Amino acid sequence: MRTLVASRIGAACYAAWGIFHCKVAYDIYRLGTHQAALAQGRLYQLAAYMLSIAVFAVAIAARYNWRNDRRGYWLNLCVVGWADAIWVAVVVLPGYVDLFRGLLPPAIYVAGALLTTYAQHRRSGPA
Repeated sequence: MRTLVASRIGAACYAAWGIFHCKVAYDIYRLGTHQAALAQGRLYQLAAYMLSIAVFAVAIAARYNWRNDRRGYWLNLCVVGWADAIWVAVVVLPGYVDLFRGLLPPAIYVAGALLTTYAQHRRSGPA
């Protein structure tokens, strides 16, 4: 697989992850509209955090991962990876969602991470 193709498919995976999580942020916001006081504020805060991470992932994918940039590689690898690790630890492993639904977004992340890692390795050449 050519390096640029791998980095662009990886960028598309990160962008898809981010777009999906924009919808998740909206769903969390809507949950907050049915709450009051502190519960509402915390759900709105969570929605804002989710939207921030989602927009970040899309922006980094479009600006850096698409061009196989090392900085973008590390940014999305770490930020999206951390967000998905928390999701798996706090929601999936305790069983709040079924495994297929719970592991689908992390699978998209893993695909993006593997493809951009391949592209970075090919960019750098053998050690």
